[in-house]
Amino acid sequence: MAFQVDRSSFDPESGFEYYICFKPENQVEGDEIRSRISLEIGVSVTETGDVADLSFVLPKACRSEFALSYLARDPSVTCVENRVFVAIPGLSGDAVLEAPGTLELDSAGRIVAVEINGCIPHTTTFRPARA
Repeated sequence: MAFQVDRSSFDPESGFEYYICFKPENQVEGDEIRSRISLEIGVSVTETGDVADLSFVLPKACRSEFALSYLARDPSVTCVENRVFVAIPGLSGDAVLEAPGTLELDSAGRIVAVEINGCIPHTTTFRPARA
């Protein structure tokens, strides 16, 4: 796995926040992010809150092979048409959530990372079945 996954501490109001960096660790520089694009991300999490896999639709500006160059290096990342699927090896998701996220692009327009914000299930929609 060539990418890193970082998770924030749990916040009861907003849940976990995740940062997945696709650029190799030895090439990461703190000031390289030049633009951010908001999007919705489908996230599968384990029972301990780790990201098991995620998927998102690529914005039009990010649909070139060059924009996907960091993602394409990893065998656990698959691109099908305009959708990206990322599976974290060795983890299996227990819950699937939709969360707001941000794609981070470098000055050349390559996807460097994705940030997932406020990943918490809303339990207010749960309705128990009646016998």
